[in-house]
Amino acid sequence: MIRTALTAALFSLTAACGGQAQDESPPSDSGLTVSAEHVVLFPDDPGRMRVGDLRYTGGVELSSTDERFGGWSALHVSGASDALELIVASDRGGLAYGRLELDDRQSPLSVQLDRYEPMTDLNGAPLEGAAADAEGLAMLSENELAVSFERDHRVWRYQRESPLIATPLALPPRTQGVGDNAGLEGLAIDDASLWASVEYPIRGEETHTLWRHDRADMDAAPTEFQLALDPDYGITSLETDSIGGLYLLQRFYRRDVGNRIRILHLKADQIAAAGEAALEPALLAELTPDMTVDNFEGMTVTEVNGETRLFLISDDNFNEAQRTLLLSFAIEPRD
Repeated sequence: MIRTALTAALFSLTAACGGQAQDESPPSDSGLTVSAEHVVLFPDDPGRMRVGDLRYTGGVELSSTDERFGGWSALHVSGASDALELIVASDRGGLAYGRLELDDRQSPLSVQLDRYEPMTDLNGAPLEGAAADAEGLAMLSENELAVSFERDHRVWRYQRESPLIATPLALPPRTQGVGDNAGLEGLAIDDASLWASVEYPIRGEETHTLWRHDRADMDAAPTEFQLALDPDYGITSLETDSIGGLYLLQRFYRRDVGNRIRILHLKADQIAAAGEAALEPALLAELTPDMTVDNFEGMTVTEVNGETRLFLISDDNFNEAQRTLLLSFAIEPRD
């Protein structure tokens, strides 16, 4: 594991439990102690910042001794200050809220997670087992979010106040043909639409499926699109741009190859002109095993001081051999 010599930033924001004896396990709604250590994009060439249409603006490796930390499969970052709001969803059924601190160069410096909430089922009980496999996250409003799950394929809505009680949203059709661990990893939202995508092609098909729900009538059948993508690369996250297009995050892993990550973009006019032919998103950048890379599953795009930033977070699978990486890139298309 290659690290830089910068000092790790350590934050302990564990919430107090007044009048309650301290247990070995932290309260479910308490914060997590998180440390952050700077990472470069190219370990063998630390000064190299460019990859495709992206410019690296810094990143950190996150770690914690808290047993709830890890498995971060979805990410939301927003705000216009040096302390951005951050929400992460775990594939063990938890949502953590906090802040992403930037340094004076607007690079990620540290993460504070001051609230952790277990997601619940329709009856208010904490999610367990396969039902807890949260993979996608989209903000419906300032106080409401949507979460997509695989294995038990579904999309649920949660209010941000505690406790997190679920209500179901429309489920895209044909999910009965989706593989157990290849389901609804992509979820994104804009003013008019809620987008969802499968990780891998539906059984018996060669293309990835993308659905667009009309937010004004979520009970109506969604519009379905097919994507012409390498079937060995799974779609692990979606994000909308500001003009009707979509960013896509794809992941490939094989033991003898390692992780390969692709960031793609689908333009609004491609979507508007879609017919029966499969759409072909443009490749913006590819992260390869010679770079600082891991199992990236979460992606978000936001404005930071007038610059369009793309953030990635990796799912460590609660495996000591993997890392939780939070990387930041400016989207700067090549001439």
